[in-house]
Amino acid sequence: MGDSVEDAFQRRPDEPRHHGGAEAAGDSLVGGVGLICSTAVRLTATDGCAVALLSARSSARELVYATDATAQRVDELQFVVGEGPCLEAYRTDRPQLWPDMSARGTSIRWPAFTAEVVALGVQAIYAFPVPGNGSPLGVLELHRGTAGDLSAAEEESGMACATAIGRLLESDVDRLAVAAELEDPGLVIGADDEFSRALVFNASGMVAVQLAVSAEEGLARLRAYCFATGRPIGDVAADIVARRLSLRGRPDAGEGQGA
Repeated sequence: MGDSVEDAFQRRPDEPRHHGGAEAAGDSLVGGVGLICSTAVRLTATDGCAVALLSARSSARELVYATDATAQRVDELQFVVGEGPCLEAYRTDRPQLWPDMSARGTSIRWPAFTAEVVALGVQAIYAFPVPGNGSPLGVLELHRGTAGDLSAAEEESGMACATAIGRLLESDVDRLAVAAELEDPGLVIGADDEFSRALVFNASGMVAVQLAVSAEEGLARLRAYCFATGRPIGDVAADIVARRLSLRGRPDAGEGQGA
């Protein structure tokens, strides 16, 4: 392709940031991640991109940026069902390149996620670990609406963009250290960011109280309810926090099946 990540940034410093998150927040960290995401989409000839921070010690997962609604939904699905190539890229610290999500092997590997993501019209997913100091900080997630492998140059660009995001995130060492200590990736980008799941984690705490379970189990029950009902987790969380919804006594949240 003849492009490098550095060249792309130099030639297009004013490239628009999709979805409005970076500009609205006025945050240099999120704005920088947004620019890299837009560059990654262009250099890999994909249709969308997202970056998520994860915690190795808990199920906390924070979406930093998404270029479009589909990228945001792909990330949310993995958060809700607890499976998918992006989670595997994080756990194994290796790229996960899946050029055909409709393939039988993919549905066997991730049955819940694959059925949902194919229904969205996503046919290929390429996930690259975002490197940190000894272990991944998160994942760069790319998707296409058509099946097909990345070329060697496109794969190299994906890895370079993931590395660039890692350097950008690690430039804020203090916030990352606090986030790791408290197992709260949301501290890196701020609870008021467009993509923050702070409301989800607040709601999971309320669910834990409602069901008399641990905080971790409260989040699991919230995710189970969202999957069972097909509702976006952000909408359900808003209803719980506003006390319009309680999961107490709800079989679709696992109630009545043991704490």
